[in-house]
Amino acid sequence: MEKSSHRGKMNKKAINNFGIIMISILVTISPLQANASSSQNIDKFMQAIKSAQPLKIESARKKYVAANSSADLFSKLVVNHFNATEYLKTLDKYGNVSPSAHDAPGSLKKSKKGNYYLDSTFDTIDGNYKNFKVNKSGKITSFEFKNNSSEYKSINGALQNLTINYEVSGTEIKSGIHWKLPNNYSFVQVNYNNKFGGLKSWSYVKGYIRDASGINHDVKTGPLGCTNTGGNAVIEGTTSSEAAIVKGTTSVFIIPMFADCSGTTSNQISVPFLVQ
Repeated sequence: MEKSSHRGKMNKKAINNFGIIMISILVTISPLQANASSSQNIDKFMQAIKSAQPLKIESARKKYVAANSSADLFSKLVVNHFNATEYLKTLDKYGNVSPSAHDAPGSLKKSKKGNYYLDSTFDTIDGNYKNFKVNKSGKITSFEFKNNSSEYKSINGALQNLTINYEVSGTEIKSGIHWKLPNNYSFVQVNYNNKFGGLKSWSYVKGYIRDASGINHDVKTGPLGCTNTGGNAVIEGTTSSEAAIVKGTTSVFIIPMFADCSGTTSNQISVPFLVQ
């Protein structure tokens, strides 16, 4: 009876140990499966960015990026840019219409550590990407980014929506996005609608942003091209110095506009924007 009782205790102990081992295996494997899945999502997202095709990037945003996250705002900024460059290719300086065309795809390299290097036609997003953060669903919420002249910096909290209420002479600008770049310069993208203005364009030079402290910062304005009534694009500017563009403050984007597409009739517009 004592031997039988002893065997029972041993069997019970073995079962308990087996259970502990199985739980340990499950706990060990599950995070690896989640990480593998997340890694695939990140790969697909970066491949979409590389494509330079706004429909592919928008689809990847919805599938692999967490809604209302910093990565979501970044994705929208990229989609807006490539939508604009496609449209701006359709008109020459005389207003003649051509078929729409995608930007050339970029190049994307991935290191053994899982870092990415992107080189594309959109200079602002070119650089190194690493340390992607995901939510419980495996969707991207943020990542660290650096360009050639900066250190890595998380995009978490670095992008904000802009509230704008500009409508003059057929030019309508109602929204935009601000991105505090890793070098602390500011990238501002505003959504431009040519409601009834006829042929219009803007200059690469002579634009600037007056920040919340009243200091003017020169910007290079783009993407360049021609618009006509009913056309939608974005106007973007990157400051050449650190600007006081922060949440809850208003700055002004001074855009060198032309009332044609040949750059002969210039007229600056001043677009105030509130950082959300």
